[in-house]
Amino acid sequence: MKSRLFGAVGFVAAFFILSSSLSAHAQLGIVESHDPAISFTPTGNSYLNLMVGLRKYFNSFTSWQLPASPGPQNPISRLEYPWDQTFIAIRGSAEYNSLEVNMEWSGTINVISSPKAQDSDWLDARNPNQKTTFSEAEATPRCWTADFSCNMPVPGFPSMRGVIGYRLSQFKFTNTDGFQYGIYDDETDHYGYYSIPLPGPFIEFSQYYKQIYGGGILQSPLDLAEILGGWRFQPLQLRLQADASYVSGNSHDQHLLRNIFGIIRSEGVGWHVNLSAGLNTGRFRFDLEGDLRGIQTSGQIQTPTQYIDGAKAWSEQKYLGINGTIFF
Repeated sequence: MKSRLFGAVGFVAAFFILSSSLSAHAQLGIVESHDPAISFTPTGNSYLNLMVGLRKYFNSFTSWQLPASPGPQNPISRLEYPWDQTFIAIRGSAEYNSLEVNMEWSGTINVISSPKAQDSDWLDARNPNQKTTFSEAEATPRCWTADFSCNMPVPGFPSMRGVIGYRLSQFKFTNTDGFQYGIYDDETDHYGYYSIPLPGPFIEFSQYYKQIYGGGILQSPLDLAEILGGWRFQPLQLRLQADASYVSGNSHDQHLLRNIFGIIRSEGVGWHVNLSAGLNTGRFRFDLEGDLRGIQTSGQIQTPTQYIDGAKAWSEQKYLGINGTIFF
């Protein structure tokens, strides 16, 4: 119920911001020549702005796996969580004397995902490449990211800015009402097909990532009037950000039906690319963006009885977004 209420509030806020942006475009004329007299110009080389956006994720997932100890299977178990969620995003920015500071939060506004969670095992040590167990279940993703960054111009490169930041993310899921299929019983050491229902919630899974990153931002206006010829458009503002990060991760897996758990503490690297195109009109800005990011980490898993090296946790996310920004 809280998720639905938050989602409704988010959509209303996004609607008003984006509607204001579109209204401003209509009043000032997107296809008219640019008039500096009616455009917003920050005073004293400073400004504040607030952005509200919607992001649709696709082909996105987060996963982990662990090796056998002892044993040749690598992996012996893997959990995979794809999702296609819609996120709401809110970002506040401030600039003073060319230093820009950003604070952003985004999170799921719908919890039902069409792709299903998957759990796979390789239990036969004599045949380590043979998948022996597979389960598929509904998942209820609860995901969020928080991003704190600052950027400033690179001397000698007027279109480029350096950026550093700190990014937090959580991916949380509950496997519910699944089915497990298998071809091997590790207790009897015999092959034979079976399937069993897994009613109700049976796995709680969560991943937490912390990233310290650095990179660059390339910004450039694109004069559509020159390209299209005869038509007079506002300049299209292009922005490309690319950054790399050091990542530390903490993943939790709780099998509710068997009362066992695993905790992976891992370290690794991440990468991120964001491309946006926007139009500024008066005090408003309207953007479309695409975003790609990935995380690769490895480390150690803790189980109730032992610690195992060689565990891995990773994630890939892709989204298309629409944003509306108001300047103060």
